[in-house]
Amino acid sequence: MKLSNYIIGLLILGSSLLGQQEKSAIELHISANVLDQIEVITISDIDAGIVLPGQEEKVISPITDGGAGVLRLEGQANSSIQVSYSIQVTMTNLDTNQPLLMNYMLSGSPENNQSASILFTTNPENVVLNSAGVYYMWVGCRFSLVGLVPGQYDGDFIVEVDYN
Repeated sequence: MKLSNYIIGLLILGSSLLGQQEKSAIELHISANVLDQIEVITISDIDAGIVLPGQEEKVISPITDGGAGVLRLEGQANSSIQVSYSIQVTMTNLDTNQPLLMNYMLSGSPENNQSASILFTTNPENVVLNSAGVYYMWVGCRFSLVGLVPGQYDGDFIVEVDYN
C-alpha cells in the first residue's frame, strides 16, 4: 500500500471519529405576552358650577355630582391595571398668580354608571377592565372659597395607568 492511501485512510478515520464526539444541545423557549397600550380618554372636565356668596368650600363628589370629570380607560379586556393620580394640585390664577389648592377624589366602575362607582381609597388603586377592555373613572374635588379671587385657574391633574 502506498503512503498516500494510509494518509487518506487516516483522514477518513479521523473525520469519522470527530463526527462521533458527544454533542450537547440546549433548547430555550421564550414567550412574551404583549399587551395593548392603555388609552385614557377625557369624556368631560370638572364643572364647578355656580359658587354662592358666603360659601366657604366647594365639594364635587365623584359619585353623586354631575359636575365630576369623567375619564374612560381602554385596554386589554379583563386586565388588572394600577391607577395612580394627583391627590393635591396647586392651581394658579392666570391673572393674579393667586394659588388655589385642589384636593382630588376619584371613583371608578367597569360600567358607565357614576352612582354605582366605588370611591378610590388607596393611591395607587388596582382596578380591572371589563370584558370590552373599558373602565370608567369620575374625578371630583374639594377646594376652599375663602379669599378666592375670581378668574381662571390653571394646574395639572395627573393620572397614570399601568398594567399589573
